[in-house]
Amino acid sequence: MKILFLSAFYPPDIGGGAEITLKTLADCFYNQGHNVVVLSIGSGKGLHIDNVDGIKVYRAGIKNLYFHLQQRKRSAINRLFWHVLDMYNPFMNDYIHDVLEEEKPDLVSCHNITGWSIAAWDVIADHDIPVVQVLHDLYLICVKSTMFNDSGPCERQCALCRIMRFRHATRSMRLDGVVGISNFMLQRFSDSGYFQHVPFREVIYNTRHFSRNILPDSARQDDGTIVFGFIGSLVPSKGIERLLQAFMKIGRSNWRLHIAGKGKKEYTEKLMGMWNDSRITFLGYSSQEAFFPTIDLCVVPSLWNEPLGMVVPEAFMFGLPVLGSVRGGIPEMIKDGINGQLFDPDIPGDLESALTDMAGKVAYWRRNRSAIINSASVFGDTTGWVAQWESLYSRVLAHRQ
Repeated sequence: MKILFLSAFYPPDIGGGAEITLKTLADCFYNQGHNVVVLSIGSGKGLHIDNVDGIKVYRAGIKNLYFHLQQRKRSAINRLFWHVLDMYNPFMNDYIHDVLEEEKPDLVSCHNITGWSIAAWDVIADHDIPVVQVLHDLYLICVKSTMFNDSGPCERQCALCRIMRFRHATRSMRLDGVVGISNFMLQRFSDSGYFQHVPFREVIYNTRHFSRNILPDSARQDDGTIVFGFIGSLVPSKGIERLLQAFMKIGRSNWRLHIAGKGKKEYTEKLMGMWNDSRITFLGYSSQEAFFPTIDLCVVPSLWNEPLGMVVPEAFMFGLPVLGSVRGGIPEMIKDGINGQLFDPDIPGDLESALTDMAGKVAYWRRNRSAIINSASVFGDTTGWVAQWESLYSRVLAHRQ
């Protein structure tokens, strides 16, 4: 089976968890003996060939106003025109056409297509090659890919997103398969009229692999303190301010809060200034293997509808319970009393109550590390995960024959 993975970015260019998941998938397929090729967007001009861990990677210079992985602040007008062109960008199609002609893949697996736009679906379909779209985020519904604004998650598309996504649902019906990384994701698009009559519609959870030699064999030593932990981007949608407010409101003298992650300088400085307390430690960037062994309880207080939120199973793999919000795909991973607890950010005081409840059961959670680790098995079973993808791709190909 020869597969072309189409993506906005590919390592070492990383925009988020989608690229980490795709790299894992591509490596697994390559190691299984499949012929794997990647087509991504790069910062240069034209089409260049790279090699990443044995896999052939084409990097195409974006034909839009700027390369969207760059962190430089853009003006509002520049961003608007970038997104207008990204509604349907035919100027990127020559790259796809050339690679399809050169590589002649059996199937194309599209991941995040920001920058390629849905024009990619049409050029692949015109080559009569089966195509599967993977839903890592809400880009196909929302210009910002998050469906989140200052007041919270969007219940429906705003006027701007309706205009800029007016043809997406119809075009999605040309595909052969669609995969949601959570039930929430697949249902969210179905409710919006996407992927109607697409033959294969499935949910395949992401996976993460941690070597056993980096996972601690025991819980953090009891020193009389209870350490809550947050790890992730420091942005409002992640609920970091809500967590800080709750912690300061009810936090006991023996409670600690460790915050790992980076954000915009102004926002990070604002957080550190407003919540300057000896019990709260801002760590900056920290790896999972360095962070998780230092805490007792992980908190994922997301305000936006996280498609899956892989920090949840990552914490499980370290034997840590998770207190998570009822947003997006998070509830699909947390089993109350087994590996954590849920709270509703829309209910006043619910987070405060949940923090108190989790802290009161810290001894129970420490004793039940094995059960927590076992609950993450579906998210750490790389072999089973790859088998799901192989099965889907094989069925899509067989359906076309």
